[in-house]
Amino acid sequence: MIEWYIGTLNDFAVSAGKMGKYYKKYLPAEIYSRYAATYSDGDYENLWKSVFAMCGLFHTVAISVGGYFDFTYRQHEEDGIIDYLNKVKNSML
Repeated sequence: MIEWYIGTLNDFAVSAGKMGKYYKKYLPAEIYSRYAATYSDGDYENLWKSVFAMCGLFHTVAISVGGYFDFTYRQHEEDGIIDYLNKVKNSML
């Protein structure tokens, strides 16, 4: 989704590079910072923080990409996924 986002920002005229090599170059600083927060140090609590950071980032860029293509974002599906992730997280405590 991030590569589609970069494409929408640049009229699909640039490449994000292999495995996101140019993300830092093409993403706005705030979005790149949120992307970096999706990486965890392996600590259990930080792992869950990174999972939910990824979900929030996906929401932001998917709304933008969807708007670009005039697609409808299915918020109820995201809500179900977030509920499920919270249940999994809470069941492991």
